[in-house]
Amino acid sequence: MIKRNDFRALIAYPNLSLALTPSYAIGLWTSILKEQKYDVALFDSTSYEPVYEYIGTDTKEAGSVDVTASATRANKLMASRKFDPIKLFGELKTDLLGDFTRKLDDFDPHVVIFSTVVEDTWPLVQDMLKVLSDYPKIKSIVGGVFPTMAPDVAISDDNIQCLAVGEGEETIPEFCEAVRKSIPATNIKGTRVKDKDGKIISNGPRMLVNVNDYIPDFSLFDKNRFLRPLGAKIWNAMPIETYRGCPYQCTFCNSPAQVVIAKEKQQGIYTRRKSMDTLRRELDVMVERYDFNFLYINDDAFMARPKSELAEFVEMYKDYKLPFWCQTRFEDIDEDKIEWCQEVGLYRMSFGLEHGNEEFRRKRLLRRMTNELILEKAKILGDYKVPYSLNIIIGMPYETRELVFETIRLAKKVGTFDSLAVNIFAPYRGTVLREKAIAEGWLEPNKQATSFISKSILEMPPPYLQPQEMLGIQRVFPLYVTLPKSYWPKIKQAENFDTTGNKIFDELSQKYYLDKYGTDEAERMLTYAG
Repeated sequence: MIKRNDFRALIAYPNLSLALTPSYAIGLWTSILKEQKYDVALFDSTSYEPVYEYIGTDTKEAGSVDVTASATRANKLMASRKFDPIKLFGELKTDLLGDFTRKLDDFDPHVVIFSTVVEDTWPLVQDMLKVLSDYPKIKSIVGGVFPTMAPDVAISDDNIQCLAVGEGEETIPEFCEAVRKSIPATNIKGTRVKDKDGKIISNGPRMLVNVNDYIPDFSLFDKNRFLRPLGAKIWNAMPIETYRGCPYQCTFCNSPAQVVIAKEKQQGIYTRRKSMDTLRRELDVMVERYDFNFLYINDDAFMARPKSELAEFVEMYKDYKLPFWCQTRFEDIDEDKIEWCQEVGLYRMSFGLEHGNEEFRRKRLLRRMTNELILEKAKILGDYKVPYSLNIIIGMPYETRELVFETIRLAKKVGTFDSLAVNIFAPYRGTVLREKAIAEGWLEPNKQATSFISKSILEMPPPYLQPQEMLGIQRVFPLYVTLPKSYWPKIKQAENFDTTGNKIFDELSQKYYLDKYGTDEAERMLTYAG
């Protein structure tokens, strides 16, 4: 048996390059493992050059998608003010697997804990596991959303020892204790594990945790990981989770699958909201420990809660009044909610429009809000001068070019937002739309989903959108929305990644920035808050 203080646990976080704001899950695991009195360290891939985001993408053919796109994506797609990511975050590191090897040699962990979100980071996890296979004495466990959504796929990797299926707050420390005590970790609830003969043992599910029991520890993250460009300024942003899960059923998202799994396995109700006492305690700890000036609320839909509860949050938050960002849905807001939140620090928001055709939204996405309601709520945001971004998805199953232009026209009518985030649909496991694509023969059942910043892997027949067509529309989408309709023929030319198209795109995107942010270069650049 290894003494607690001598037991070394390495958390490995395979993340997309410069995907900002520290992982809340990593913060929770750090806190829980430190409570066990272990020696805990972190290997975070966020500050490395992007490679794995583009697996399966021909970068030359894709045009704007290249190995630097993750760092400058917001600039390239006109989703933010221009900024220099290298100046802000430092030079990106290049030897990820070599540095991981050196971390293993230097820290000499007894256990490595991998946290992976969705499968766009899975190829990186697999390569890191290959490295780890040269260290047979080190035990490992892999958890996160992807292993929960596709445990059969994840456990099939030859280098997987143990898989955490579901929430890890109780599973991870129990696994570590088994390793520390040299006990076979073959019967831990919430895991799939391989025995010494390679036989897969599937253990039963674990009950859902009480989200009020844990406060994260972000002390292992580099200080630059807290920098967050938002609304013309660069903030030191701290993440927080006020509730876990989502009450909605969007078919492009795998959050609804978490609800279904929990219900089928009788684990409890997946969507759980923290008490105000817990949030106050968490905020007090954050204020005491960290130097930050912004709160980044991770909730899927922050205002999707009883109005009385939001009033409680506002009353509690009056003692902090830190500027904060949140995302929610249009149907969740009203004038009272916006006014209350502005009084205590609401800085900006994000809303998912996703698609402009009501029937498509209702039938294909299970989003039942009407265009009339969207415009009504957008007017409230405009009246209260709330800065917000509008999220759009293109390239979903059954989408045509004509349908995309319905989204463009509705976004034009909405008008009160100050930025557009346009993503290409990624068919992640656990989503209804992935299963629809497979049923239609547009996606091979075992096809690995790539990142939402990569070229689409759907193979839909015309008149549905084609992968290259999606990339072209994505890069000019803000131009269609913001420039007069008389520019549309020229914008269509800019969809092409050829010499003429690129030249027109450069010209029009420059006009976009000048019209939006003015001619003063200094005013167009981000500045540090405070």
